[in-house]
Amino acid sequence: MKRLCLLIAILSAFGTLQAQNNAKHTSRPKVGLVLGGGGAKGASHIGVLKYIEEMGIPVDYVAGTSMGSILGGLYAMGYSPDEMQRLIAGINWGEYIGNQLDRSTMSTESRKRNSTTLVNVPFSLSSLIDNDPNSKFINSLPSAYVNNNSLVNLFNDLCVGYQEEMDFNDMPIPFACVATNIITGEEVVLRNGSVPTAMRASMAIPGVFSPVAIGDMLLVDGGLVNNFPADVLRKMGADIIIGVEVTSEKKITRDDIQSLPQLLGRLVTNSTSGKREENRMLCDVRIVPDIQGFGMLSFTPAAIDTLVGRGYKKAQQYHDQFVAIKQYIEKEAGHPVKKELLAHKAYNLLENDVLIRSIKFSNVSESDSRWLVRKSGLEVGKRYTKDDIEHAVSIFRGTGCYDEITYNIKESDSIHDKNELSDSYDLNIRVTPAKPHVVGLGLRYDTEDGAALLLNFGLNEKKFGGSKLNLGVKLSYNPKINLTYTYSQPSLANFNFAYDYRNEHFRILNTDGKSINFHYRQQKLSGYVSQFHLLNFSTAVGVSYISTTYDPTGIDGESYWDSVIFAQNRLLSPFVNFEYDNLDDAYFAKHGIAAHLSSHFYYDSHHDEYSTGRYLDICYDFQSYITPNNGRFTIIPQVYGRYIYEGGGSYFNLYNICGGDTPGVHFDSQMPFIGRTSVVSLDYNTSILRCDLRYNFYGKHYLTAMYNLVSFWDDLKFGGNFWLKSICHGTGLRYSYNSLLGPISLTAQWSNLYYSHFGVYFSFGYTF
Repeated sequence: MKRLCLLIAILSAFGTLQAQNNAKHTSRPKVGLVLGGGGAKGASHIGVLKYIEEMGIPVDYVAGTSMGSILGGLYAMGYSPDEMQRLIAGINWGEYIGNQLDRSTMSTESRKRNSTTLVNVPFSLSSLIDNDPNSKFINSLPSAYVNNNSLVNLFNDLCVGYQEEMDFNDMPIPFACVATNIITGEEVVLRNGSVPTAMRASMAIPGVFSPVAIGDMLLVDGGLVNNFPADVLRKMGADIIIGVEVTSEKKITRDDIQSLPQLLGRLVTNSTSGKREENRMLCDVRIVPDIQGFGMLSFTPAAIDTLVGRGYKKAQQYHDQFVAIKQYIEKEAGHPVKKELLAHKAYNLLENDVLIRSIKFSNVSESDSRWLVRKSGLEVGKRYTKDDIEHAVSIFRGTGCYDEITYNIKESDSIHDKNELSDSYDLNIRVTPAKPHVVGLGLRYDTEDGAALLLNFGLNEKKFGGSKLNLGVKLSYNPKINLTYTYSQPSLANFNFAYDYRNEHFRILNTDGKSINFHYRQQKLSGYVSQFHLLNFSTAVGVSYISTTYDPTGIDGESYWDSVIFAQNRLLSPFVNFEYDNLDDAYFAKHGIAAHLSSHFYYDSHHDEYSTGRYLDICYDFQSYITPNNGRFTIIPQVYGRYIYEGGGSYFNLYNICGGDTPGVHFDSQMPFIGRTSVVSLDYNTSILRCDLRYNFYGKHYLTAMYNLVSFWDDLKFGGNFWLKSICHGTGLRYSYNSLLGPISLTAQWSNLYYSHFGVYFSFGYTF
């Protein structure tokens, strides 16, 4: 009995002592860390964090604005400074900020629009006919240069485990960040919700990044109201505040404000100057790293490493203050202190993979979601990296049917312990349907066709399925019209009906070496079936009715007009078309292959004694882009050809012709040939071999040497033989610049096709 009483007394004394120790521990001074905004210059925060950890100072609260909210959020989720440096330096910020879509994941329709039109504006019909001023067309324009897609997904990749709605006090280190409600102009302190969404809102620079909607608020960069939120830390409970501010303390002159990032940075500084001074006074230690020579967008790995080093070096100058803080904390705590995390560290999808337990879509029908999952290649029960998921998202974006596609990785619901990491995750994909209609504008000038304007209207073009109508009008000396109705069935195919009209005026070099004026009008009705969205492949099978009328007054009195060229013909033409294209760029590709194979059977029931009225052609072309070591030098071998099997005299619109650098300019069957800017008529079946050697000598400037040869084959009759008749050559040298308004090029070229010829060709803008 005495032993039992002694044991109870000992346990009671131990419990009292433990409670006293806990009281001392919980009552020790709390350290808060505030990180200011500044874009890439904020990388110097990481260097300061490294030194703080080396000094053994525990951080109990973190608050930040803009870039400070991103780095502060990562640190609050358990990332070490070394991990943060590696991540920030390794991220291709230009790719995320530019929000560019890999061309290989685009649909055929999206590729065509992006490579022919300079401006594309989505809209809804209500914006044109609704009386509500908030729904007018101008309000359908983008609110910023960069939308939410890529950055939200990047933050979600880094915040796995902290993407759901939560109290930020439940993070490994309690966290807060500041944003601005652009509706009221008021400061908004975010201490709950989704961590990546809060980080994204805090750095949404107006005009650069689109604002973030949370509830009734529309949030933008917190630097507009509080770029150094030390006061937020004080309200969170911090007794000691360490601040890191990335701002220049030198006197600013007009020479220091030359670019948009510099201007925006100065606006933020000026708008928060009053509150910034008050917050500086709250800091026990305020560190201002040397950021001279760097700007808001200095995200190169070398710049990040330099800024981190400068932050570390500057923090070393406060060694004595850090020692005093550490001693004070430990004295009050009554024991040594160290960094402690209150919950498990966030899972980093950028450097790890996850086991996907389920895939769920929002704002997408069940049948469409099944199609999207099937096209993405994702499967439940397999492990995937960030790149795998991003590739799937790119395929979804490539349909052109969604404005925003964001995803998050949710931990298994079976995990209840906040200190335990999940092994399986749900992939949740949220899509925002695009405005259904789009209007596009294209501009071009070249020395052969003159100035041209392309107007394109797509009704329901950005709907995932159903009825769509597209109208394209080329206004130039040689006008064209295309009107296409499409019914899309995602699980099956596209069913298309098209009307084409073209009115062509040009000079053509005939087989006898004589250049003649040529004018014809053509109308074509087509019905065909094509694939809905098959990556890199494009297929079409159908039938066309083609009516072609020539103007004999422009033939300079050719006596054989009525007997050979046929002033008018009407052809029924079943056809099949296959294309493959995985080029990384439509005009200045460095890698990939583009190939085309098609066949048409032409039949004219009204033929006369000069023709059987039956023709079969086979057309093909192939281009390969090879850039050794992904360098500046690109080799581009190419092949073009067309063979026609005929039962007698041919119509002129079925002749083989070549010339220029763009196929199909004046005739559907026109093949490109360097050395001739004008069209050259070829009576014979034709093959063209070509090789370009392109050198990217500076920035977006290119120099290309080109050589091609054309070989003629004798006419191929049904059941007949063929043989080589002759070979001609062509060569050229081109300077090109890849401008924002489209390619600009100047070409000097020579050819001995029919007779020796030297010419110069200039073009500006996209090809259409």
